[in-house]
Amino acid sequence: MKRSQFTIHNLQFTIPVLLFLALLLLLAFGQWRTTAAGPQVQVPMFYDAHYLYPRPWTQAQAAPGVPDPFPVAFYGANAISQSFISSVDRLTAVETWLRAPAYGRVLVALADETGLLYSGQVDFGERSSGQYHRFTFLPISNAKGREFTLILTAPEATAGAPAIARVVGGDRLGGPLRLNEFQRPGNLELRTYAPDRAALDALAEQLLPAVFRLRLQQYKPEPFKGNLFATLLAFSLALTGLFLVLARPVGTSWQAAVFWLLTGLLALFLVWQIGSGRVWLPFPWQAARLAAAPSPAATVSAQTPISDDYRITHDLTAVLWTAERLPEKRFVTTELADYPAIRVPTDSALEYALDVPRNGRFRAGVQLAGEGALRFVVTFNGQVWAETAVAAADSLQWLEADLAPWQGQGGILRLTTEPLAGAPGGLWLMPQLLARMDWLLVELPARATPVHYLYDNGVTLAGYTIEPMQPQPGDRVEVTLYWRGERRLRQNAIVFLHALNQDGKLVSQSDSQPVQNSYPLTNWSPDVLIADAHTFTWPAGALTQLAVGLYDPVTMVRWPVTDPDGVPVPDNQAILPVR
Repeated sequence: MKRSQFTIHNLQFTIPVLLFLALLLLLAFGQWRTTAAGPQVQVPMFYDAHYLYPRPWTQAQAAPGVPDPFPVAFYGANAISQSFISSVDRLTAVETWLRAPAYGRVLVALADETGLLYSGQVDFGERSSGQYHRFTFLPISNAKGREFTLILTAPEATAGAPAIARVVGGDRLGGPLRLNEFQRPGNLELRTYAPDRAALDALAEQLLPAVFRLRLQQYKPEPFKGNLFATLLAFSLALTGLFLVLARPVGTSWQAAVFWLLTGLLALFLVWQIGSGRVWLPFPWQAARLAAAPSPAATVSAQTPISDDYRITHDLTAVLWTAERLPEKRFVTTELADYPAIRVPTDSALEYALDVPRNGRFRAGVQLAGEGALRFVVTFNGQVWAETAVAAADSLQWLEADLAPWQGQGGILRLTTEPLAGAPGGLWLMPQLLARMDWLLVELPARATPVHYLYDNGVTLAGYTIEPMQPQPGDRVEVTLYWRGERRLRQNAIVFLHALNQDGKLVSQSDSQPVQNSYPLTNWSPDVLIADAHTFTWPAGALTQLAVGLYDPVTMVRWPVTDPDGVPVPDNQAILPVR
């Protein structure tokens, strides 16, 4: 009997000792998941479009669940990238969900404001069902608050056999998602990890992220405001712990109750962290290793390749959460088979507000899910781009449309299904808008007149052309402005081009975002030349000058500009001679 009591007594103390040793081991050698977001994120935690996305739920659920991530395809020269702000000082690994064609590969790069830091690849075998892939690298010191970018490319993949990543709704990472250089809503499904000394920061972010702490400070219901609400929340948690101690079994001391309460919390904490993959030991087979770039200034060529190939500007599956979904939002979902797909009911419509890119094309596959027949129709502002009828026995069909007649126009793109027979569901497979980006140049054309006007935020007007060179009154004239950005821009602007007569009066003008609304300033990659064409009717009378500038689309305030000598220009407009 005494031996049995001794064994139980030893076991009671062995369990917490083992748990404590496991915690020490993980703190010393483990990689801990962080939220990868700084407190400047402008959406409340769990209260954005991602959380509120409507979907079917059972009567047992009090609220609709968070939807599965949205699949997004990339292939060939296309890149998908995600900027994020590190919440810890030592960043040592990133993780994201990937799928690729059999025996394919995905190239991975990590960059910051100085250029490429690390690069590597993940190779896929005969079958790839998709899974999370971790990529480790040497710890990055002083990473907290810095913005990094993860870039994914799959050069051997094709539109017929693409690589797949996943996107979630809302802004959770403090930086933008980009399809190629086009900034799009949502975030790549991305996790980051930190080791040893950064573990406490990582745990603090997991338990109460900085963005949530910020929202608690901003939460101001009467009479509890700001930090008082956060204090009351902490006080309520302390009272809960006190109640558990006071409600201990009869005959148990309060010291023992506190001891076992802490032991239970530690056990639950380790099960939560280890069971969910939030912490892991860095064994070599658990992650791919990214190699350091030859120099910090190495360029990230995947971001803006200079090519005439068609590249993705919009992926309608990835941004489904931003679309209007009819007849009911909860009946429209995404799924992944051979391609990312949007599943819709028999009679449905998806509406996207967007600008049509210059030199654009629309492409989507259509297929039935069930017995019967459907008509698939693609319209923009009520004008039909493409349509087809599909029966259950038909194989996959692809709808394509040349968007040249609509380039630069803004409006509503509508994907519609209409029943023809029965009540089958429909699948929109990998619906995308693509563009041939011939407006990206390496150098100024020989026919261009070089100038050097420097605008705020590091935007340079490098030159311009006028075609035809000797226009007559009534001619349709194209003026091309050649811009260059010194760095990534966070603010958009409208370009104005004013034609002035010999008295300096405005006789014609063109105002738009660059490249016929196709290439806003926030899309620009540093040191890439952008050919921005504007057309207007050549007026009668003597035309002697063109005035060019940028202005904020909200405040209408012009950006300051200096001439080649660094002297501020009157009226914040560059004056270009016509002849």
